[in-house]
Amino acid sequence: MSKICIFGAHHEFQEHSPTDYGFYKRLRELIRDHAADAVFEEATGLPPKSCVESVADELGLPWLNVDLTKEERIQLPDSALVGQQDTLQDLKMHTQRENAWVRRIGESGSLSGLLVCGLCHVISVGEKLSAQGFKVETHIYNPDNIYNWDWSSRPTIVREDSLPDPFS
Repeated sequence: MSKICIFGAHHEFQEHSPTDYGFYKRLRELIRDHAADAVFEEATGLPPKSCVESVADELGLPWLNVDLTKEERIQLPDSALVGQQDTLQDLKMHTQRENAWVRRIGESGSLSGLLVCGLCHVISVGEKLSAQGFKVETHIYNPDNIYNWDWSSRPTIVREDSLPDPFS
């Protein structure tokens, strides 16, 4: 049975140059701990060489962008592009992307790979890989300081129901 470790993070960590030290350290630890023989990445739209690909190069491991190319993505309908809210996500489109990742990872011949992808994909792609017979372990890189907010300075709203009733 093949195994895979999924490492989810905000895409900005894949783009950082220089690389975020905490992300870099954890990425290398996961590669070592899982004896990864290949590194896979959701990398379409990232700089020409992501920091993840650079780490794979440093360690002499094969690296593969498992995501759809920009040309392939154009072929998929994406309701988020025509929706009225900028928060809309097209579940069907993301499912098709993740199915391609699973297929490409399976075709790679890796026995113990590491997949770096966006946070929102960790559980769903993990379930898809598990359904294909992979032993899956998931990790999230989400340091407390990514937003650089504490509760005293975090943006908030005042809800109307929390205001005093002017008629009482």
